[in-house]
Amino acid sequence: MELRCCGDVKDPNMITASKRLVLRYYWPEDIAPIFKSYTGDLGSTKYLARHPHTEIEQTEKMLQNFSVPESMALTGKCIWVVDAIREGGAIGLITVVKSKDSMVVHFGIGRPYRGCGYAAEALVLTAQHLLAEDHAIRVNTFTDVENVAAQMALAKAGFRFTTRTKKFYQAPQLNGEYRDVFHYEFRG
Repeated sequence: MELRCCGDVKDPNMITASKRLVLRYYWPEDIAPIFKSYTGDLGSTKYLARHPHTEIEQTEKMLQNFSVPESMALTGKCIWVVDAIREGGAIGLITVVKSKDSMVVHFGIGRPYRGCGYAAEALVLTAQHLLAEDHAIRVNTFTDVENVAAQMALAKAGFRFTTRTKKFYQAPQLNGEYRDVFHYEFRG
C-alpha cells in the first residue's frame, strides 16, 4: 500500500505524520486489518467500554461514521487510523473526542504491532497536532488502572498522571463491572 502523499501535495485524508507513522482518516482497505487485529480481537478490547466487534460490518460502519473529515464537526469525535509505513498499512486507531477546551484521546494498537513504540509515537503525534492546530488548550486521556501497557505508553509519550476516578466506566469484558481509571494530561 503506498502512502497517498507526495511532496507538497497532501492527501486530504492525512492528518499528520512522522518517519514511521501516518495518522489519517480511513481507507476502505483498512477495514479488514483493523477488525482482525484490533476491533474484533478479544484481548485488544479487554479494557474498552464496549464489546469487541463480532462482524467486520461493525468496524466498517464505525469507520464510515467517525473516520471522515466531517466527523468532528458532526459528532464531536473522530477516529484516525494509525498507519505504520514499514508495516504497510493500518495497525491501530486513535479516537479524539471534543470536551470543552480540551481534547480527549483514546488509542489502540493491534496485537501484532505492540511492543514497537507505535502507541507512544501515535500519541505524541496526536497531541502535538491538536495543540499546534489550536484544536485544544489541553490534551487528556484516561486508562483502566490495570492497563499497565497503556500506562507505560502514555508515560513514554509525555502524558502525566493527574488523578484517579473510581468506578468511571463499565467494562463488558470484565464481567460488566464498573472500573477505576487513571487520568493523564499531555505535558510533552
